[in-house]
Amino acid sequence: MPRPVSILLTLALALMSAAAAAQNRLPTMGDPANSVMTPNSEAQFGAELMREVRRRLPLVSDPEIVDYVEDLGRRLTSHAETPEFSYHFFVVDAPGINAFAMPGGYVGINAGLILAADTESQLAGVMAHEIAHVGQRHMARQMAAAQRINAQTIALVLAGLLLGAQDPEAGSAAVMSGVAGAREQQLAYSRDHENEADRVGMQILVNAGFDPRGMGEFFERLMRASRYQDRPPPFLSTHPLTQQRVAEANARAERLAQSESFNTGLFELMRAKLRVINAETPAVALEHFEQAASDQASSANRYGLALALGESGDYERAEQLLNELIDADGERIPYLLARAELARTAGRLQPAREHFEDALSLYPDSYALRFRYAQALVGAGAGMDAMQQADRLLREHEERPSVHRLKAEAADLAGESVEAKLAMAQYYRLLGDLRSAVSQLRQVRDSPYASDIQRSRAQALEEDWAPGAAPQG
Repeated sequence: MPRPVSILLTLALALMSAAAAAQNRLPTMGDPANSVMTPNSEAQFGAELMREVRRRLPLVSDPEIVDYVEDLGRRLTSHAETPEFSYHFFVVDAPGINAFAMPGGYVGINAGLILAADTESQLAGVMAHEIAHVGQRHMARQMAAAQRINAQTIALVLAGLLLGAQDPEAGSAAVMSGVAGAREQQLAYSRDHENEADRVGMQILVNAGFDPRGMGEFFERLMRASRYQDRPPPFLSTHPLTQQRVAEANARAERLAQSESFNTGLFELMRAKLRVINAETPAVALEHFEQAASDQASSANRYGLALALGESGDYERAEQLLNELIDADGERIPYLLARAELARTAGRLQPAREHFEDALSLYPDSYALRFRYAQALVGAGAGMDAMQQADRLLREHEERPSVHRLKAEAADLAGESVEAKLAMAQYYRLLGDLRSAVSQLRQVRDSPYASDIQRSRAQALEEDWAPGAAPQG
């Protein structure tokens, strides 16, 4: 993994270029925020930033956790009343308690924040708060209020906000260098905007059916953490929190609270899975969940124990636990997926395939099940079948680099080298590596095995991407 300081420098340089390009193409409109960034330009700028995030920050890649956070975000944004944005959610593989919103609807959640939350409503409360920042266009509005800040300053502040997810000290240094001498016009979230995000975010939370008290509860947790830790949670460095804000959030929640609230029933399971994934070693995860399941034999603790047993190589006991969970708690996706993955990891490829197919007959739209099934097919040497599964995933998840990478692996296995190169071109583009993307396209163009249609696709994409792949300077 790159050192945080190296990440800071490279990301800051990339953001300077993106910010300058964004400012150069922005028209002046009636809305003051539009004088700096229209919604369309904001979306383009956000997409550029997201490509840099994928290149520079460690992201959680587990398809089940990715899909859970995306689904939770979709439920919230369907009640956000901001149709001009297409929202995208991702999880940063970092222990700090942090979340951040980027222009254009990109919302990042640290793994550490998910692990720190006690309930789904607490996690949803933070996400709703970030969605409100996007919907209210706080970044563009603050940029409009500080137009004399140049593109370099904007880039450094944005780099600081992003890098705070991985290294709070480096992130804070970037923010401070960006705002030095212009504190009143800084791009960090203002107190007024925080209060507005609280109000709007809580209404989103209520409209989506979640318990609004989750927002205030998590704020209180952050306040307590800031008192007893040498370094406060990174979230507080970009989202100033006061006792008055906590009190107002709690009072507002009591007024809006409903008798019943929505719960996916997945939060505790996904938190347990994330704890296993992020454990230093399988033995550490096993020790934690053996104790947790002994103290409280909840479904989540037993599920975490089954995953930890599988990671430790105790496949028989892990499968027994998963079967017990299915019998007691029903045929839920996490249990079915874990059982299929367990068989695959143990080298039982035919039972694994049967488990996946049975699960997909119950949940044909599950991204996590279909993604892992395609991976299992690749592992079993069934390249053409894996390609079909990847193509189906791409119809709804074209923006996810991992699916294009999976398609490339499947195509290569199936002997479809041209399709593999086209898929890798898309993969590199989504990572912001246009040079590598164009290189793949040129290989397609020069391949004797490419069809006329494939060459035409490659040529059209190359014409579109080549300007961005040209050396700068």
